[in-house]
Parts: sequence; C-alpha cells; structure tokens
Amino acid sequence: MNIQNLSQEEIKNLHTLLGKMLEEPKEEDTNPVDKMVGSILQSFNFHKVRKAMWHLDWRWAPSDSEVPSIEQLKETAERLLRGAAESRLGGYFDSHWELGIINGTGGFQATAYCDRMKTRITWLDLKFVVAEWDEGNNEE
Repeated sequence: MNIQNLSQEEIKNLHTLLGKMLEEPKEEDTNPVDKMVGSILQSFNFHKVRKAMWHLDWRWAPSDSEVPSIEQLKETAERLLRGAAESRLGGYFDSHWELGIINGTGGFQATAYCDRMKTRITWLDLKFVVAEWDEGNNEE
C-alpha cells in the first residue's frame, strides 16, 4: 500500500485504525463476584449432580414429582453463591473475617470468604453434599 496515493481522510482513518491496534485491551469492569459466580456455573458438573439425584430419587419441594432440571440446579446454585457473598459482607459483618459464610439447600452448599477488611469477596466455593458427618468434644 502506498500512502502517497491516499486522501487526507483516508490517512486520518488509517491513523485511527493503527492507533486502535496499538492500544492496550481494556479489561472489562466486571464485578469480581459476577466473574467467580460465572466461572463456577460454567465449570461445575451439574449433569453429575442431576445424575446422582436421579439415582437417589432426590426431589425438591414443592415439585416433588421429578428431579430438578439442570436449569433449576444452576438457578439454585447461583442464588446460593450470591446469597453467601452478600451475607459474608453484609448481615454477618461482625463475624470474624476468616470465617466463611455458608448458604445451603437441597444438597448444595455455597461458601463465601472475604478479605481482612471485609470489603470484598476473595473466594467462593460450591459443593453438592450427599452425606456428611462430624463430631467434636467441647471440654476445653
């Protein structure tokens, strides 16, 4: 391409295009919780959860007639993750910052952790728990 044959308007457009190509890509100004929730919902194996629920004949009220759909599982997981994050920074503000806040229902357990200042969520965790047991001795 010979720029000597270009008009002033074409040269201006070429400079604009070249400038855009050299610009650093702008990072999306996305809420970190939104990013974490999105990543979890994309990566979590909801099909495996549904299969386990089907084999265990595990149903949720009020629709006891069938095992929840993948969409219902995802909606519940998202609600629990966002609720745990909100609770960790909001309603349980006086609790120690290192403790995770857990929201759970129907086998799902979502846990949110925050920074030392209790101003941002640093970690979200989602589990599907079929059975769990623990025991302690509080003689101290």
